[in-house]
Amino acid sequence: MSLNSVTFWSDLLQKERIATIQEYNNKDLDYELRRLLNSKLPAVNYTRTHLFGSRMMGIGEENSDLDIYVEFDDSFNKYEMGETREVLQRQRLIANAIKSDVNWTHIANVGGGCPIVTVVYKPEGRQCDISFSCGLTYSQNMLVKHLFDMQPIARYMVIFLRGWIKDIQLHSEFRNHILILMVIFFLQHEHYLPGIDKLQANQSASIGVCVTKFSTEKLSDFTEIIGKNEVQGMLKRFFNFYSLFNFAKHAVCPYLGREIERASLNRHMPTRYTHDRYFRRDTAVIQDFIQLNHNKGWLIKNTHIEKFQNKCRMELD
Repeated sequence: MSLNSVTFWSDLLQKERIATIQEYNNKDLDYELRRLLNSKLPAVNYTRTHLFGSRMMGIGEENSDLDIYVEFDDSFNKYEMGETREVLQRQRLIANAIKSDVNWTHIANVGGGCPIVTVVYKPEGRQCDISFSCGLTYSQNMLVKHLFDMQPIARYMVIFLRGWIKDIQLHSEFRNHILILMVIFFLQHEHYLPGIDKLQANQSASIGVCVTKFSTEKLSDFTEIIGKNEVQGMLKRFFNFYSLFNFAKHAVCPYLGREIERASLNRHMPTRYTHDRYFRRDTAVIQDFIQLNHNKGWLIKNTHIEKFQNKCRMELD
């Protein structure tokens, strides 16, 4: 996709229609998974399912996977990452349930910091990544959805940028969650969205040291809503902003929603956090707005930034 293409609007609207369909076309799959888990898992263990990911944020593509968080007992608010005995037991329970039903194909049990069960729902050919540790990632997605609801142009911008970043072959480095953070930060910098710290004022930590709850004030309490017909002009401003952004000196910080030097970032964060010592050393700092000691841009190198900024400048010609 190109900002200057004569088919810009028709291409973007087509992608937006597909994303909307993906967002609302998951009821059968969710029902069948809940039916299966209710029949196979002890009632004391399994509570409910939560759908999230790009499809549920309204930025999905036709082949996008569906992310599902399966809540067990009181696991939602229990910060539990990695392959603990309890988490691995949940993984086995879900995998065995999937293997017992002809409508599902078990692909793999995946370990790591957030273990998952990868499956395919055969009637739709839809791949799903099922997690079961805690509700942190789901909660992050709910905050993104709220910001998209506040300022709908943000969703259009991310949909365009997902295609654009693939075209310039930087999608492995600037992944979807990074593009979302960059769009949110840009709109905050331009005073079209509030900082996350303002939405979370007076809220307490709910999952570990993470604050996941947020106020739901209308955008008019903070600023104006931008019409979607302005998306092309707003993308030009986005490209101009990041073509000049000094990644070596400044952090992309949606939590504060304003420009801040990397060297002083830790001093402006809540005291409940032990901050990531690599924030000063990594080439780019794109801070997560819930897990404030996580740098989502840690894989980005100087060559990636140079290419990204050159391509931004090309969109301005």
